[in-house]
Amino acid sequence: MWCIEKLEINGGFLPGLKLSLPTGLTCIIGPRGSGKSTLAEVIRFALRGLANAPKARQDLLHANLGPSGLVTIAACVDGRSSYTVRRGFRQNAILIGPDEKPVPDVDVDRGSFLALDAYTGPEIEAIADETLGEKRRALLDELKEDDLRSIKLSVSEQRRSLQANAERIKAVRASISDSKEQIEELGDAQAQLTALGPAPENESAGKYTTAARQEQFNRREIQRSETTKSFLTGIDDRVTSLVSTLSTPGAYEIVVPGSANEQHLTQFQVQVNQHVAAALASIAEFQNTIAKSLSIVDQARMSLQPLHAEQAAQHGMLQKENSAASELIRRRTELEQKLSRLSVLRRDQVALEAELKALQERRKQIKADFLASRDDISNIRDLVGRKLQAEAGTNIQIRVLRNADNLAYQTMLLDGLKGGRVRGHDDILSALLRLRPEQLAQLVEVNDVKAFEELTDFGEDRSRRILEAFRINLNPFELEIVEIEDRVKIELNVSVSLDANFKDAADLSRGQKCTALLPILLARRQSPLIIDQPEDNLDNHFIYETVVNTIRKLKSKRQMIFITHNANIPVLAEADLIVVLNSDGKIGFIEKQGTVDQCRDSIVDLLEGGEEAFELRRKRYGRL
Repeated sequence: MWCIEKLEINGGFLPGLKLSLPTGLTCIIGPRGSGKSTLAEVIRFALRGLANAPKARQDLLHANLGPSGLVTIAACVDGRSSYTVRRGFRQNAILIGPDEKPVPDVDVDRGSFLALDAYTGPEIEAIADETLGEKRRALLDELKEDDLRSIKLSVSEQRRSLQANAERIKAVRASISDSKEQIEELGDAQAQLTALGPAPENESAGKYTTAARQEQFNRREIQRSETTKSFLTGIDDRVTSLVSTLSTPGAYEIVVPGSANEQHLTQFQVQVNQHVAAALASIAEFQNTIAKSLSIVDQARMSLQPLHAEQAAQHGMLQKENSAASELIRRRTELEQKLSRLSVLRRDQVALEAELKALQERRKQIKADFLASRDDISNIRDLVGRKLQAEAGTNIQIRVLRNADNLAYQTMLLDGLKGGRVRGHDDILSALLRLRPEQLAQLVEVNDVKAFEELTDFGEDRSRRILEAFRINLNPFELEIVEIEDRVKIELNVSVSLDANFKDAADLSRGQKCTALLPILLARRQSPLIIDQPEDNLDNHFIYETVVNTIRKLKSKRQMIFITHNANIPVLAEADLIVVLNSDGKIGFIEKQGTVDQCRDSIVDLLEGGEEAFELRRKRYGRL
């Protein structure tokens, strides 16, 4: 548990603002334009930055904090350790520890350290409206971020393994297909060789056959020596490029001249220089070894020249002596080579098919682990949802529907239908969503039009065109593991009778949406909570019955900061601190701060419409 102890703003619309905040409820009040929302956004910015922030938030901070603005927050952790966060506009946060030294390796923006909940009215509505997507899941996931991080990392690694596995399966299948084509082309070599009859038995013919074969070996020897030289030369070129890169002036210079840390870094620079010099010496030795290897290859090529010349001359002489049989011998030699190639292809095909089988078995195991990890995530979400359900009360229902958020699947299917020359994408999508992704992936991969037609009732021609579009636009392996996430249902009991009638938050009125979400947000965790004008779409009865009572119950457990125009929240929830902001049109400032009693006049003027309006309402209601 942690809380904000102090807030200081230098520059911007609230220059010189300093606040000491209690651990309970703080209410920020003031006329419009006094900087209330700016104050809330400045706190959120200091602790979360602007990553993924909508343009409206960025514009507000740019206008009201500005390039020269600096925010400083003092935080108390577990009642003991004091940390300080400083951040300027468009700058990374600086975290200072209790020892007044920067804390390395902590990314404040991630929210795992100094967690903060901050919402505006529209953001609460957006969570309510999003039946498919990340916002509702984030309400649960952030509460078990540490537990989920390792599982989600495993899911990512398993997904990458599946993708790598898929690429290898495709490559092996392509090799098998290519091998089969070559085997078919060479398949009749044995029959042709048998038809030629036995090989000539005369000594001259045998010598000619041997010489012809050697001629082919000679060509292969030349080719291999050239390939080896090219390979070694390529390595030498890359090493030369590496040496050039390492020798670039300033490439590994860590010292900044003139810096106060120059002398401190110089000792490290010396070590870097020494190691780079050692590396360059090792590379030079390596290059020398490569040069020797190239020289040996050249010697080998030169030594082959007289041997090849002598063998070519012998082959030419024998060719003349066996001119009648030369064509037959050439043909026999060619067929024998084909048989040799055929043997190699068949052996390789057996190995490829064995590898394919192993890859497919491995894929099954990775998929099982992948699904198990995703199930672990769902289990954690389910437990968090039940806990929140208990905290939020009986009028709110939170349910985790496993594998019910198929937005990514829908998107992939719609992309797959592009160019398919079929109408009625919505109807097609509705039917396809009844198929499991792995089931559809199998149909696409084998192009099983008949089975696809039976499962969808699209008709033969329409089924063929849909599958054709999918085979062009979709990768079956990606389709097979498309992410179908959990769907988080948040429902509100809208019945006024004893018979409950729960409706999803997305189907409620604006006021009801906040009614469904606020109890969850208030009870969600013990970290500080900032809400900017939660009462905009709420009636006063709900504010008192639910919001005020929940705040009273949770004040001792979490720090809450409310930007409000409703008197019920600070007065009835017994705010620990009231901060009254005002503005002269150029800058905002704190006009007053204190308890409810100390700020009574400001509350009456700003939130009740003034003393006269307050008294008239009291008389009208007939209250003394």
